[in-house]
Amino acid sequence: MDREISLDELSEMLKGGDYSNVYMHVTAGHYGQHFSDYHLNIDSDGSLHLTKPLDETPSATWHRNTGSIAVTLCCEPDAQLFADGTVDFGSEPPTSEQVECLAQVLATISNATGLPIDSDHMMTHAEAAELDGYGPNTTCERWDLWELPDSREWGSGGDYIRGKALYYQNQWANEDE
Repeated sequence: MDREISLDELSEMLKGGDYSNVYMHVTAGHYGQHFSDYHLNIDSDGSLHLTKPLDETPSATWHRNTGSIAVTLCCEPDAQLFADGTVDFGSEPPTSEQVECLAQVLATISNATGLPIDSDHMMTHAEAAELDGYGPNTTCERWDLWELPDSREWGSGGDYIRGKALYYQNQWANEDE
């Protein structure tokens, strides 16, 4: 399964689902390379692709997959995080189109399911890994979205994305009034 969908289609698909969390990832693959380990893949141009039915459990976040929605950015095949905390996003970094789409996806999920846009319910894989002992400040096995090209403060990626998601949620609510 790999088909491009709109935010409206995503909203319809989410209705009636029982979701507890959203985990945000990077594929560590190339632009245009979609993976079925995740429900949703976001390509470099900001297009959204459904690659796993939302009612199937993903294999994306250690011990956190049941009831979750896995969303990933298709990027960073050669990215590196160095011991001094420096990040090299490599030849295919997250694009602004991907980050904006990700924020819109989070807002759509929240609006359709009631799941709050906060760090308890919507977190990067790096944030989850940090809680589970394999994140950037420990063994550094997972550092997905720990930083972003436009958010270079250590550990700021999740807050940056959630802030954008809240912006979209508020904008859309104002448009509906």
